[in-house]
Formats: sequence, structure tokens, C-alpha cells
Amino acid sequence: MPGRTLTLLSCSILFIMMLLTFIDVTGRYVFNSPLPALHEIISFMMPGLIFCILPLVCSKEEHVTIDLLDVFVPTRLKGLQAIFVNLIGSGAMFFLAWRLAEKSASHYEFGEVTDDLYLTLWPFSLLIAVLSGIAAIALLSNAFGYIFGNSKIYEKSE
Repeated sequence: MPGRTLTLLSCSILFIMMLLTFIDVTGRYVFNSPLPALHEIISFMMPGLIFCILPLVCSKEEHVTIDLLDVFVPTRLKGLQAIFVNLIGSGAMFFLAWRLAEKSASHYEFGEVTDDLYLTLWPFSLLIAVLSGIAAIALLSNAFGYIFGNSKIYEKSE
């Protein structure tokens, strides 16, 4: 259920970004009046789009991969490779979540706002930190799945 919610939210953000860009381009070239502060709005929507879908992508292991060396890895080591990749990815995402949480605390402490719309920054950075943490947990869960035999690697190769 959370995956479906995040998917719906990501699709909604993408659709609204598309709609706002269409309105902005139409306003700019037809009426010589673009939407004010659209750059700022889009700069908040883009990370929202990315980080809303990231936990789902990580949990299903559907992220972009480069498999140049996969042909040289023996089948018996693919599970170990998957554990290693998921653990490294999880560590990186936990680090990102921690740094974003620190940045969110800084935004809150200093009352930072955006330049044009004066939106408070800390809720956005905190939300991205939480979503990064969820993605890290999803990657860690994948690693434990490989360790304890719920391996997706063998399902993909068959």
C-alpha cells in the first residue's frame, strides 16, 4: 500500500510539473506573462518526484544498473554481489538521510526560507531525509533477503 501511495504521489507531481510548464510556456510566448517563481516551484517538485519514488525503486531493485562485468561473475557469486551492492547502497542512503536531517535541523534553527515565495525550507528537507531513510531500509531489507535465501537474483536469471 505505501508503494502505491508513493507511486500516485510521484505521478501527480510529474503531471503538475508538466501542467505548470505548459502554462508557463503558453503564458510566456502567447501572453508575454510567464508564471512568477515557477523556477523555484519546479526546483522543489523535482527532488520531491525523485525521492518519492526512490524507496519503491530500491525495494524492487528496478534502479538503473550497469552490467558490464556481470558476464564475468559466476552464477554462484551473484548472490554475494547482490548483498554487497545492496549493503553499499543502503550505507550511502543512510548517510544521505543523516546529512539531509542535519541540514533540515539547520534550516529549522535559522528559519531559512526560499527567495521568491518565502516557503519554509525545513519541512522539504526533512521529508527528503525521511524518504532517503526509507530507501536505505529497503536496500538493507534486500540485502537481508539475499542473506537469508529470499533471493531475487535467481528469479531474474531464470
